[in-house]
Amino acid sequence: MSLRFVVAASTVGTLIEWYDFFAYASLSPIIASLFFPKGNPAAAIIGTWLVFATGFVVRPIGALVFGHLGDRIGRKSTFLATLILMGLSTTGIGLLPTYAQAGLAATALLAALRMVQGIALGGEYGGAVTYALEYAPSGRRAFYVGFISATPPLGLGLSSLTVVLSSMLLTAQEFAAWGWRVPFLLALALTALGAYLRLKLAETPLFGALKEKGAVSKIPIVEAFAKYWKWILVGIAVAAGHAVLAYTSTAYIFTFLTQVARWTSVEANIIVGTAAVLQLPLYIFAAWLGDRLGRRLIYVIGLVIGIATYYPIYLFLSSLRDLAAAVLAVFVLIGATAFTFSILGTALAELFPTRVRYTGMSIAFNIGIGFFGGFTPSIVGAIGLALHNPLAGVALYTYVVAIVALAVAILALPETKNVDISA
Repeated sequence: MSLRFVVAASTVGTLIEWYDFFAYASLSPIIASLFFPKGNPAAAIIGTWLVFATGFVVRPIGALVFGHLGDRIGRKSTFLATLILMGLSTTGIGLLPTYAQAGLAATALLAALRMVQGIALGGEYGGAVTYALEYAPSGRRAFYVGFISATPPLGLGLSSLTVVLSSMLLTAQEFAAWGWRVPFLLALALTALGAYLRLKLAETPLFGALKEKGAVSKIPIVEAFAKYWKWILVGIAVAAGHAVLAYTSTAYIFTFLTQVARWTSVEANIIVGTAAVLQLPLYIFAAWLGDRLGRRLIYVIGLVIGIATYYPIYLFLSSLRDLAAAVLAVFVLIGATAFTFSILGTALAELFPTRVRYTGMSIAFNIGIGFFGGFTPSIVGAIGLALHNPLAGVALYTYVVAIVALAVAILALPETKNVDISA
């Protein structure tokens, strides 16, 4: 099986999962109006982002379940299951009744399906990264995994532009009545495509050899925590640093653009979707640099860019009315995460041996992303409301977590670009 097909199948499947996951963020202003009581828009937005966060809180559960299965049974079958689970739960959101039709039951069902999405994603990314990493040649691991790492902004861009296209083809009344469901229902067709590609994959050579020797870990969860707890803690901190940058620039940004800068929901999706899609070359370039300059340096560069630019760019966006300039500004915001995320998966997966790589990497990644990134929009928004300053949360939450992660990366994250991962 060619490496190109392996990377393509892994990337397409992961792209579809991120599209499914980010469809919620792209439609957050609509969801706030349809799934929460009317009369308090600020409370509805906070509630929307708290439901968004539930998908992150349960991601460590997905990491534990699917990481265990991936290290016991195999990478291929496990991350095929996560793709199907994500597709079905996303389609389910597109079929839900609204608050006007079912009251709080609609809100509860939305939160429940969001949690299923989170469990699926908790197993997906670690599986995709582990799969590609174990196929990639030494010296180019970060580059090939970089294609998978580029799928979050592309998934966000795809979901945002799908929202824009749907709204352009429908009247405002039609979009509010049923058009908002289209991006969610599209997940069913995309999932079928991803599943078809993944069914053609074979097991990775490293895991296949491990299984043939009978050296597969009996209880990967226990082994990972018992032997590699230090790397799990370091991984959580490093993942958290990326997470707060990522969800300040790709989730809270929708609230900021619509509530503070007064762009319409469609305009906000055009801005964020275009900026996100334009990130692909930067992600691949940063991953390529990771193989040459090292994972740690590229990650640190991303954090420094984010800390230096986020507050001033948000301040700039608060009164900006030029669409092209807004796209450029959000491009810079998301661009910081191109450096952190392009090598994050590679750096975390290389900390663990083959026996527990899927489990260890998934746990560290999803706890860091889930508990810090998932609550970023609601925490940043709540701090802003409490202090009557929409940028207060960026300074008091995003920056604090990013600075701690920067210190951990410099002091405790080992450089792994030349590490032999066949063990």
